[in-house]
Amino acid sequence: MSDPLVAMQIGAISFLDEGVEETLDILAGQGAVNALFLATPTWTRGTGGRQVPGYELPDHGVQEYDLGWRGGNYATPHPEHYGNTALGHAGRAEEHPDLDLFDLVLPAAKQRGMKSYAWMEESSSAKHLRTYPNFAKTLEVDAWGRPGARPCFNNPDYRNWHLGFVEDYASNYELDGLAWCSERAGPLNALMQGPVQVQDIGCFCQHCKAFARNRGINVERAVEGYRAAVDWNHKVGKGERPRDGAFVTFWRLLLTYPELLAWQTVWTESQRNLYRDIYGVAKACAPEIQVGWHVYHNISFSPFYRADQDYAEMAKFSDFVKVVIYNNCAGPRYHTWIGNICNALFADASPDEVYPLMLKLLQIDEGAYESLPQSGFSAEYVRRETERAVEGVAGQSKIYPGIDIDIPVGQPKERLEPSPHVGTINWDATQGELTQCTPESVRDATAAAFAGGAQGVVLSRKYSEMRLANLAGAGDAIRSLA
Repeated sequence: MSDPLVAMQIGAISFLDEGVEETLDILAGQGAVNALFLATPTWTRGTGGRQVPGYELPDHGVQEYDLGWRGGNYATPHPEHYGNTALGHAGRAEEHPDLDLFDLVLPAAKQRGMKSYAWMEESSSAKHLRTYPNFAKTLEVDAWGRPGARPCFNNPDYRNWHLGFVEDYASNYELDGLAWCSERAGPLNALMQGPVQVQDIGCFCQHCKAFARNRGINVERAVEGYRAAVDWNHKVGKGERPRDGAFVTFWRLLLTYPELLAWQTVWTESQRNLYRDIYGVAKACAPEIQVGWHVYHNISFSPFYRADQDYAEMAKFSDFVKVVIYNNCAGPRYHTWIGNICNALFADASPDEVYPLMLKLLQIDEGAYESLPQSGFSAEYVRRETERAVEGVAGQSKIYPGIDIDIPVGQPKERLEPSPHVGTINWDATQGELTQCTPESVRDATAAAFAGGAQGVVLSRKYSEMRLANLAGAGDAIRSLA
């Protein structure tokens, strides 16, 4: 294969801690990296800051946690691009208010022939975003008319704020691409896959109601249905079992309120419309810029979310898709996900009974449920999911699988700072001795992605949590392709 893209997700702190040239030397030498996904804006530990506090520090960089990290925009805001939003150009990273990550890194990267992408994390659950002036006015509205946990895709101030970032970056920096990340499942999916908080389920704001009415949806019936579904979720999550069973009772809600499904479609279309607008604005500013999306891990875990995320549809407004296929952390994560759905839609069955069914529905072949936290998923999982994505886009966009390198697993042994999130965050509840990356596992996963037809890979989640020997495993796989 000639010149596959090998991208590293990396935040500003790594260059500040270790030096620009020194870091680029390591990335190219150890990981055969030829592209950078530069994390800005970001307000989440998954892409920004040093190692997540409480997890083992890697073998490079400053050997201490950056407690209290908040994140933000690590580029220079140009106010003229944010005139159509009440949020303005708010969001400059407080830790480094004078830093411009693009100005710092792009010249050195270009000199080495490395491509540079803006790695744009929506960070919808970040608490710190709520401190920005007017941000509370962009939040979703729950079925009782109260502010929700996350911002609304149909809120014009929120949409235009993100489009401002896109226009700003594409117009003022010589970037090769933009990679935009949104990790949300939508209201119906959330209700089915585990216990929720009321504020997690939306949106029923004036903008979403207008969007739905234009599609002939009965808004009042949708609100009534979601109130009933939230009540179902809470009762089942507390251990109550309806006489006809949790699944039958939920299915009865769908039959009584078909608007439940319709509203999930409204939510998905709203997210997709923002993707289209991001694509259009970026191309209008810089026609050659590459635009793509991070599709989060739920696409491997949930048949319901997978149905939402149609690769063929996505390919119509994508130059590339970064599909999350993190095989090592998939074991603990999926163990938790199965446990969660057995406290909601499949509460009538045990995890050991539900897990084999999910594997069949998702066309995944992995080990026993009880051993997942220790074994992770296989490299074959990476190959299969890559192949499925490649077939889905049918040559209309490129597929860059995300490769797991030392993504933290399980709960930290010590909680060193309060949770930075709002709403329900229940990725991984496992504890004890858990699966860990090795150079061999990273090598095999990387090779499997290319065996599945990938045109590149994205080394994930972020350099500041990776061990160098495991990064070198990716480099070994890349060099073997030559």
